[in-house]
Parts: sequence; structure tokens; C-alpha cells
Amino acid sequence: MNQQSRGGIGVRLRDMLGKRVVWLTDERRDASGSPTRTPALVAVLGREHYVERRRQYPILSRRDLDGVLAQELAGAPPTLTAVLPVHDDKREVAFFEIKPAALERAGPCVWVVPESLALAATLPEERVATVDRQGIRYFLAADGTSQPSGGAVTSADLFALAAGLDATDGLAISGDGMHARLVDGLARLPAESWLRFRTPSLRPRLDIEWKPIAAIAGVGLLAYLALASGYLTLTRNAREHELAGLGGEVDKLLVAQHDVDRMLAEQSGVAAVMADRRNTYRLWQVVAVAWSKGAVLTAVELKDTTLILRGNAKVATDVLAAVDAVPGFADAKFSAPVRQVNADREEFTVTLTMQPEAGRG
Repeated sequence: MNQQSRGGIGVRLRDMLGKRVVWLTDERRDASGSPTRTPALVAVLGREHYVERRRQYPILSRRDLDGVLAQELAGAPPTLTAVLPVHDDKREVAFFEIKPAALERAGPCVWVVPESLALAATLPEERVATVDRQGIRYFLAADGTSQPSGGAVTSADLFALAAGLDATDGLAISGDGMHARLVDGLARLPAESWLRFRTPSLRPRLDIEWKPIAAIAGVGLLAYLALASGYLTLTRNAREHELAGLGGEVDKLLVAQHDVDRMLAEQSGVAAVMADRRNTYRLWQVVAVAWSKGAVLTAVELKDTTLILRGNAKVATDVLAAVDAVPGFADAKFSAPVRQVNADREEFTVTLTMQPEAGRG
């Protein structure tokens, strides 16, 4: 896939996401700016609908930090949290405490995201911006810190000074194109943020709805078990009735099946014996060749595939050469020293290896 195709897909995905994002300011508005109550994936909370604060924790473990935050927020109003990277062995956490009725006004949605955090994701590093829309004016830094205009903070310069940032060339963000900018910022948020920005009201809603769902599931399970038990009982009774109707034919069938099983077992035994048998007649070929060389054999043994010949002859090496040439045998050799027993006889012990016949393992 080329770069242009990837870009086209990204644009289409962003357009689809933009249509499923609502923005809660004075009203709940869609991408066109029109009021809407349609369910959405993401509801962006305007800066006027939450109170922002930050706090540092000397805790590096995310799991430990989540435990501390859970205890700290227990019983508090719905609050979103964003965990920032470690700095000086500390983690900074941004809290966005949602004002009363804001969640209800946000309507049905899966995620709730603070407006300032989405806009901050679109700012260059170390830059500040002045957000001015619909009578709401606040200052925003690229790290997500925001401050409503008022009191001692009345300009972006003073806000940057308080935040320890360079205020030169500040940005201005107005109402025009705000929705598109918010969608762009949402696409840049880290994956962890989406885990933390799930609708806070979702959990209590599920706690209430699980009870009837669990009751319905329990009743359904009991009904299923009862039906399954009844079906099995009826099936068993039907089979027993059929067997009773067959009467003596069943006994004949059982006897015939027993005979078939017995004959199959006998067949398997015979097949095993045949597979293991050794064609001992082949060793007499070797004996006959030894006799033809004038050998007198005193013993002939077959151990597994090894054939042993003991005897005497005028020339023992002639016997060895002759039996070594017998087809189906190999590795003929003297397994003991050749001894002279009298003036014209030599005593020998020859071993050969019987090779498998062609067509057998």
C-alpha cells in the first residue's frame, strides 16, 4: 500500500470518528455545530464543565499509583485522571473533576474527554495558546495544563510565566474549526488515556442492570437444564423400549458380535506371529556351501540375525570365502582364531549376518 493510499484511509477514519464525536459547550453539538442527542463514541467536555488540578506522587509503579488514586477518589464526584510521564522520580497526575449534571448533559457515549487535553495534543512543544470561544476564554499549554482567564492570570504571557514556559509567539484558538481540531487532538491521545476516559457513570449503571440480567440468565440456565434432562430421559426410555421389542434377536446379535471380536483377536495374533517369523531354511544354504568345501560342522546356531558355524576343514579360509558369497548373507568373518587340530585339518568359528529378504522390513 503506497503513502497516498494510507493517507486516504487515515482521512476516512478521521472523518468517521469526527461524525461520532459530540462537543458539550452551552449545548451538546455534533460536527456541524447543530444540537444533537444522538449516541456518540466520544463526548468532549467544554472547559467550563470541569475543574482541573494537578498533583505529584512519589510512586513509580502504575499499579500502586492506581490503587492510591482509587482510594483518594472514593466517594468523590466523577473525576477523570491522566497520568503523565515520570519526572524526578515522581509522577504527576492531572485531575478533571466533572461538574454536577455535566455527565447527564453529555448524553449516551463511551468516552468522555476534557476539551483542554484534546486541544493540547495539537500544540507544538513548549507553546501556549489562548482559547477563546462562546464567551469562554482560557490559556493552554502543550503539556495539557490549562487556566481560565481571570484573577491574576489575564494573558497568555502571565500564564506562561506561571507555568515556566516561553510565551513568545503564542497561538490563538477560536471557535472556527474547533471541532476539526478537537478530532485531530483525540487521534493523538495515547492509548492509556482511552482506558482512563471511559464514561464514569457507566459502572454504576452496569451495577444496577446486572441484577436483572443475572436473574434472567439464572432462570434460562435452569430451564435449559430441565429441558436437557427431560430430553435425555425420553431418549433413554425410547431406546429401552426398542431393545425390549427386539427380544431374542439382541442376544443373537451379541453372540455374533462376540464371535467376530474373538476371530479378529485371533487374526491379529496370527498376523503378529507371521510378521515376526524368520525363514530359517535359508541357513541351510550356507551349511550346504560349507559342506561343499569339505567342512565338517560341529555346531550351527542362529541368534537373531547372526549365524554361527563351528567345525573343521582342510583350509578354513576356503570355507570363509565360500559362505561369504552366499546371497542374503554378509559380514562373514572368523570370530575365533583358527587352530590346527591335526596334520590336515583346521578348526574354525565363522559368523555371518542374515540380511532381510526383499519386500520385508
